[in-house]
Amino acid sequence: MSNDMLAIINARIVTVDEQGTIINSGTIVVDENGLISQIAAGSIGHTSETVIDARGAIVMPGLVNAHAHLGMTLFRGLGDDMNLEDFLSRLMPAEIRMLDHEAVVAGTELGALESLLGGITTTLDMYYLPDAAQEVAQRSGMRIFSAPNLLEGDGPEPLPFDARMEWAEQWLIQANATGNDSLNWLAPHSTYLLGEEHLLRIAALAGKYNAHIHVHAAESFGEMQLVSNRHNGRTPIQVLADTDLLTDAVLAHGVHLTDEDIELIAEHGASVTHCPASNQKLASGTARVIDLHAAGVNVALGTDGPASGNDLDLWLAMRLAGYAQKNTAKDPTVMPALDILRMATINGARALHADHLIGSLEVGKAADIIVLDADSPSLTPIFDPHVAIVAAAGRGDVMSVIVNGQVVVHEKRVLTINHAETVQKVHALGGVVMAAVEEVERSRRK
Repeated sequence: MSNDMLAIINARIVTVDEQGTIINSGTIVVDENGLISQIAAGSIGHTSETVIDARGAIVMPGLVNAHAHLGMTLFRGLGDDMNLEDFLSRLMPAEIRMLDHEAVVAGTELGALESLLGGITTTLDMYYLPDAAQEVAQRSGMRIFSAPNLLEGDGPEPLPFDARMEWAEQWLIQANATGNDSLNWLAPHSTYLLGEEHLLRIAALAGKYNAHIHVHAAESFGEMQLVSNRHNGRTPIQVLADTDLLTDAVLAHGVHLTDEDIELIAEHGASVTHCPASNQKLASGTARVIDLHAAGVNVALGTDGPASGNDLDLWLAMRLAGYAQKNTAKDPTVMPALDILRMATINGARALHADHLIGSLEVGKAADIIVLDADSPSLTPIFDPHVAIVAAAGRGDVMSVIVNGQVVVHEKRVLTINHAETVQKVHALGGVVMAAVEEVERSRRK
């Protein structure tokens, strides 16, 4: 008889499977490999010594953050009340001045702590020094998909573009050697910070190793003008299509899309990660999510970085995504709760090419699971669990979090990260961060 790793009993199971199945008074059994072996109503026999009694609470898939900059927790609150272009001109030079491996580890670990406490079990990260993110992933148990961040400038590594491409190839060689698809990624920053010759070289490298692409695209009016000026009047989506980078890519933001752009995205099987908190805070605009859905485009949800969105909260993202689309369409029936929940779970998994493994609660999939608080006032009463999750739940309602069958949050406490030490490390870096930002401000005034 197998040794089961975990059982969750007395659960209101929100599966987010294709039918949107909800199982009341159910049980989930997780096998010794961290996979869901059984899921059904009532009691199920199991051999696990670890049992979580959900006491009737919602049990649901772990959230998938399909675009974030985890290490940017270090700069939280330093990009407020400005547009994207001013935000980048202030913070990117500061990052290059002060970031090193240990600083990115500290910032990313704080991001992982915040994420896990909020039920985010998987993140597609785009940040400098991605080895740091993998160090945090191994310690914390969180799934962090990461890649070399490709810019034409040196960055904090520091590496000029040719050396950056050599580094990226070594990264992909290692990812392929270990069969780790979460690392088989390249992250060209954007079409406004890379020329066509750079993008073509990145596409060739991605093709050589069958790597996935994660790129910013069509986030703001300012970006659209920069790209048009640099790339002969084309949109970011047209540039990505022309440089063979659009197929199956993850496009962060996708706010300013023409009808032709949407057609290209659909034809190339790309996904769009909608980041409503960041977009609204920076006044970047409102993405055409309803039109993307109508075109058959996979739309996921992201938080963006903690400096532009200020936190890593996918519960807020779900609520903002729904409200903004209903208001823009002047139709309260658009974007029903289950559609929004899919954006935060299975659609994110699909964008990451991991929907065979995560994103829904089904037999054979990895046990990435959230257990909500049975005694939460905001989740009482529950008539429709999908509506309760999207319109009422928040980070404070997350009671337990499981990743790959391992309990990483229990009774609202992270078990794999030293909470106090992680917070203190980032506090200690505050002076260095502020000095870098002030140096940038002085240089801009000259």
